[in-house]
Amino acid sequence: MKLNIFFLLSLIIGVFLFSGCQKLENLDDLEASGIDAEYAIPLFSTEFEMGEVLENFDENSSVFFDENGQAILRYFGDFTSSGSADLFEVLSDIDNVFLPLEDTISALPFVAPDGITLDFAILKSGGFRYAFASEHEEDVTVTVAIPSLIRDGEIFSHTLNTVPYNDELPVTGALLTPLDLSGYTLNVEEDSIFVEFSAFRETSGFADTLSGFVVAFNDITASFIQGFLGNQVFEFERDTIEIDFFENWTEGTLRFEEPEINFFVKNSFGFPVRSSINVLDVISVNDEIFPLSSPFIEAGIDFAYPDSSEIGTVKETNFSFNNENSNLSDLLEAVPKAVDYDVDGLTNPDGNTAIRGFMTDSSFLSLQVEAVLPVFGAVSNFNVFDTIRVERFDFDVDFEEYGDIDYAEFKLFSESNVPLNIDLQLFFADENEQIIDSLFTEITPVVTAATVDGDGNTLEVATKEAFARVTEGRFDRIREARNLFLQTRFSTPESGMRSVRVTADQNVKIGMGLKVGVSR
Repeated sequence: MKLNIFFLLSLIIGVFLFSGCQKLENLDDLEASGIDAEYAIPLFSTEFEMGEVLENFDENSSVFFDENGQAILRYFGDFTSSGSADLFEVLSDIDNVFLPLEDTISALPFVAPDGITLDFAILKSGGFRYAFASEHEEDVTVTVAIPSLIRDGEIFSHTLNTVPYNDELPVTGALLTPLDLSGYTLNVEEDSIFVEFSAFRETSGFADTLSGFVVAFNDITASFIQGFLGNQVFEFERDTIEIDFFENWTEGTLRFEEPEINFFVKNSFGFPVRSSINVLDVISVNDEIFPLSSPFIEAGIDFAYPDSSEIGTVKETNFSFNNENSNLSDLLEAVPKAVDYDVDGLTNPDGNTAIRGFMTDSSFLSLQVEAVLPVFGAVSNFNVFDTIRVERFDFDVDFEEYGDIDYAEFKLFSESNVPLNIDLQLFFADENEQIIDSLFTEITPVVTAATVDGDGNTLEVATKEAFARVTEGRFDRIREARNLFLQTRFSTPESGMRSVRVTADQNVKIGMGLKVGVSR
């Protein structure tokens, strides 16, 4: 059984009716709790603070208190993240493809995917292979160079010496063992990678009869890439934030004054990213769907990103949908049970190719969504209903010493500086959940809301007395009950029109005694 703030408050009252907690020892104590009768039996006196009540929430939410003690409920969605590997493979166009060299200097075409314009990439891993055929009858020295690859100021080059042709098979070189390219910077000029080779015979100079010259790059990965990195999509997983605050609600209205739905974004990609909100809905306890309306849903939220001097830096963006920029408060009046959201990130949304962005192999974009409900608002006839299973009620009172009892009357006395009116009804039911009796004849006020100022802060403590008369026959029935049906109704002052604040140090004192009437 999950509990929310309102149900917890009523449950404490209901359970204390039969717990004998902190029993009073004499009539003086009882009188201090508002009991004054000829035969008065003390039952209990207790006190609790709202901070204690609010701490018992389910694992997906947390309770915080600001510097003024204001209670704030926070519900978090799952953390979701996308890395550079999830975005695109910029170098896939040249990976594991054999490319022929048409001349001693060749410009190998490089077409980056999806409109990406690559300036350069620092290679993390990868290999280079080349092969050719030679029918020269003397040694040939072949040098392959790639001016587009530079490391420590030197371009990549490799030299291979062939053996003379023996009328059997032409010589093939450097095909099976890839040459390591890690740490090289690949410069891409005019969408091309330049490769050149030269071949010299030992005695007769330049060899112009090499044939079938091909090259291949394999398993290329980059640790850093810079350029215009196109219009791509970060796809985050769709998620739902469960809100158990209203789980036992049956009817009534409420209004939150300062609710928020917060986006927490972390970004280490060095280019613009803008939100694309596909879904941002509030789902009511009646399973109705209410889309959030805001200019920022249509226009998107721009996420902060590091510039070229901040490589490796994580930029954070915290954005709030609130009453000023959305219809959030109106949606929450529908009594929500969940927030459903589906958000993507669009890279370079304005298509500005002048922005030369970057990404590293560890770049990431993460998103977490939070629903914040400060306990500041108004409630009108807010009803909750739940069932409590019990083994047996034991009043721990020996009535025989008082003679023949005609009736017993519970008297509940409360002092509260919590700004909530609380009405209560307890239905007693048998093991088959059939109602056999009730505590009151109708739902009855048991706690009066403390008075508040214009800002909803408590001013004065309020007191309240409530009575419930039970005959001897009803006692016998109640003692056989195995289930409690608990109905509780809440409202803020002025018939639910006044917004109030609930804080950690607000407390309720409750005392209960029993007055018995006997036959003379």
